[in-house]
Amino acid sequence: MFDDLGNLLCTITGFDSFSLQPNAGAAREYAGLMSRGDHHRDVCIIPVSAHGTNPASAAMVGMKIVAVGTDSKGNINIEELRKAAEANKDNLAALMVTYPSTHGVYEEGVDEICRIIHENGGQVYMDGANMNAQVTVSQFAIPSSVLCSLCKQSLQEIIILKNYGTHLYFYV
Repeated sequence: MFDDLGNLLCTITGFDSFSLQPNAGAAREYAGLMSRGDHHRDVCIIPVSAHGTNPASAAMVGMKIVAVGTDSKGNINIEELRKAAEANKDNLAALMVTYPSTHGVYEEGVDEICRIIHENGGQVYMDGANMNAQVTVSQFAIPSSVLCSLCKQSLQEIIILKNYGTHLYFYV
């Protein structure tokens, strides 16, 4: 059953492998950041639009946190992100990005954001806690298509699709 679920998740997300552990979201963030490999890279860029657990998890693994702001539409300020990534390129470990953001914004420049991080030596950790939105609405429904290195998905949520006034519930 777990293997079947994992295979389905790989199909849905486009990733090559999966882990169903640990169970709690913040613990998955911690585990993901610990698995980064290159531990001399200790800078984590975190947009102010990210989940509050993101900076807490980065701090718990000993990373230096660099916050970047948003523009007037709630998107990550790409120029501010670019400057932060370039200024920290020798030690940049990751960007933690919540997608969609905590206030419901699908980053218009998410592909450019990911490219900037990769060009400066970092990995992209996508906090995809709202998998419902990713697989039902997003133009980037498959997280690997936005070039993220690691993605946390919360499967305990109910997927709700609205169909002409009728709600269809899918329990995952």
